[in-house]
Amino acid sequence: MDITTEAVRLGLDLAQVRAEIASANIARANVPGATLQRADFADALDVLGAAAKGDAGAGARMQAISQQSLRNQIGPVVADGTSLDDQVAELSTQGLAYRALTDGLSRHFGLMQLAISGK
Repeated sequence: MDITTEAVRLGLDLAQVRAEIASANIARANVPGATLQRADFADALDVLGAAAKGDAGAGARMQAISQQSLRNQIGPVVADGTSLDDQVAELSTQGLAYRALTDGLSRHFGLMQLAISGK
């Protein structure tokens, strides 16, 4: 397991689930009495932080975090004044994060390819 690839995979999963939450909240924006969704990704973010600090066990902990386990962190929250504009901005932010992570992963694979070919 490559710790960089695993960290980017987890980052991509986080961006995707956050985008799904924002999309669901946007879809409910005009529904009377609808509740918003929120998620607490503190554990996943802690693991990423530990990996950045060189924690040897972080790789195995990252592998244990799946998209489904991230989705299990989603729950309803009482509307707290979050506006439709906030949710659209969140969706846009997660789209940009996803693109940045995929670009970084592509470059990482390119460097690996160069190393393998001996260039």
